[in-house]
Amino acid sequence: MPESSRNFDQRTDEELLKLLLRSEQRAKAILQDVSLAQLDQAHRSELGLTPKAYERLQASIEIGRRVQESKTQFIAITKISGSSDAIDFCRHHFSRLITDCLQEQFHIITLDTKNQIVDSHQVTIGTLDASLVHPREVFRPAIKDAASSIILVHNHPSGDPTPREDNRCGLANRSRHTRKLPSAAI
Repeated sequence: MPESSRNFDQRTDEELLKLLLRSEQRAKAILQDVSLAQLDQAHRSELGLTPKAYERLQASIEIGRRVQESKTQFIAITKISGSSDAIDFCRHHFSRLITDCLQEQFHIITLDTKNQIVDSHQVTIGTLDASLVHPREVFRPAIKDAASSIILVHNHPSGDPTPREDNRCGLANRSRHTRKLPSAAI
C-alpha cells in the first residue's frame, strides 16, 4: 500500500482538505476563513470553489456522515425500558438533527406493547425557531403503526434545550386533551 494511502487519521485537516480539493492554497484559505464545523454549511462562493470541487467537498462530507450514521444507526437499543434508553436512542438516531439542522423539526417514535421501537416518523419541519405541531399529525403515524405508546422528539437549532413558553403551553394543553383518548400513553 503506498505511503500516501495510509494514516489518514494522523493527517491534519488542511492536509485532508488539500487532497480532496487538489489545491494546497485553496485548503489553507478555506480553513483560515471557515471552521471545520462550519464547512458543510458554507456556500460555494464563500469557499471560492469551482462547482466540481464544491460537489466533491459536499459529497465527502455526506459520505462521512453516512459512515458515522451507519455505525450508530443500529445501536442495540430496540426496547425502551425507561427515559435513559429513550435519551440514548434519540442521541444516536437523531444525531444529525441535533448537529446539522437549521430548522426546528418534530418527530415521533412509535413503540409496541413491549416498548420495542416500531418506527420513527418526521411530523413537521418548521422554521429557525418554531415548529407547528397538531395532535392530528402526531397521532396519525401512531395509529398507522398501531402504537401502544410514543416518544415525541423536537430539536432547537440554537442548541439551547430550554423550552420557550409557547413550547410548554401549546403542546402541553393539546396533549392534555389527547391523553383522554382510550389507552393513549405519551
